[in-house]
Amino acid sequence: MQPIRSRQMTPRDSQRSRVYRAESPMPSSPLPGLDACAAFADRVVGTLWWQLRFPGLPLARMPRFRPGNGARQAFLRLEPDGEHSITLPRRYRTKGIVLHELAHWALSTEPDLPAHGATFTRVLLDATAEYCSAERADTLSASYLEQRVRVGAPPRSGPDGRLRYGWDERLRLGRGRRLAVHHGTDNVERADGIFTGFERRGTVVVLQTPTSAERISTRAVWAVEAADAVQVA
Repeated sequence: MQPIRSRQMTPRDSQRSRVYRAESPMPSSPLPGLDACAAFADRVVGTLWWQLRFPGLPLARMPRFRPGNGARQAFLRLEPDGEHSITLPRRYRTKGIVLHELAHWALSTEPDLPAHGATFTRVLLDATAEYCSAERADTLSASYLEQRVRVGAPPRSGPDGRLRYGWDERLRLGRGRRLAVHHGTDNVERADGIFTGFERRGTVVVLQTPTSAERISTRAVWAVEAADAVQVA
């Protein structure tokens, strides 16, 4: 369940064990074999729900599913050919585990976020509600709360209609760093500066520029990234 990623590129995965503990009592929803796991993943990635959130990860890029004979856990891995694979030993062939690994894949292009951080748990919770049931998602949410697992804010829509996760976690982790904050809907703007914190009980984002402090309504923010990253649409 732990994706193999570059440790130098990602922040500390501080809530990994708590996430595992929260998921362990969940109903298993077993799938009858590796082919059934791959078919379930195809159904997930082939939906509009997925494409509105992760348009850069279509069915054509679906990770290969491997049996993991002898493996002690499920995991996502980047293969030498640049494509991902998902290893699923027999005991991990369930809907919940497939969604867990797909959530890792969904965030595989976001190395600045913790592997099991608040954005990951939000993606998994939303996917559980969509592809299992609202009741199952409520149970997972309650288990997260019991284990003190941080869950991120819902995704926000940009001007292109895409739903983006992680804006809140990047702000939480980005104090003192140079960020690009995308905000607005009718008049879309990008503000670059050092994130110094929030004002007015979290309702205002403050960025320090070379000449002044820029203040942005938190409600208007729909994407956050490193200031030197490629600008989103």
